[in-house]
Amino acid sequence: MEKRVRRIEIIVFVILTLVVVNFITSIVGNVKTTEDEIAEIEETKELPSEITREFLDKIVYNVKTEYNRSNWDGVYDIFGDYSKAQLSVKDVSQGFNKLKTAIGKINTYAYSHYIYEGDGNNAEWFEIHYKCRFDNGKGTIKISTRTVEQGTEVVGIVINLDEL
Repeated sequence: MEKRVRRIEIIVFVILTLVVVNFITSIVGNVKTTEDEIAEIEETKELPSEITREFLDKIVYNVKTEYNRSNWDGVYDIFGDYSKAQLSVKDVSQGFNKLKTAIGKINTYAYSHYIYEGDGNNAEWFEIHYKCRFDNGKGTIKISTRTVEQGTEVVGIVINLDEL
């Protein structure tokens, strides 16, 4: 009987040790995540002076207007030369037509935040987020920009439906 009690004590001690080690590991993991988040925040860069709130609101207004009218040539014209070299009006039309049947029209939108994506190909890349309401739910419009010496241009428009 004493041997059995001794075995149970050993098993309880091992389990307790594993629980404590697991707890300490999770705390250390959270500290590391926080350090990574701080490093990411430090890499944030201010928007170029030409990317003003008025500039961004005008782009999103054009996206909303042309999208709601199903004017895919108008949506295509929002893109800069960098994107136009890789896209056609047909590509834009096919993508946004499918999207419009799922989410409906864009009703309202408001600026949320921006993310500095870094620099590459001799350009600075930013992603600007707008929260919006569609006919079929809430979502986000993301406008990707590319800034070079010649100026800033739109290189991407992503519309996501977050919830119905």
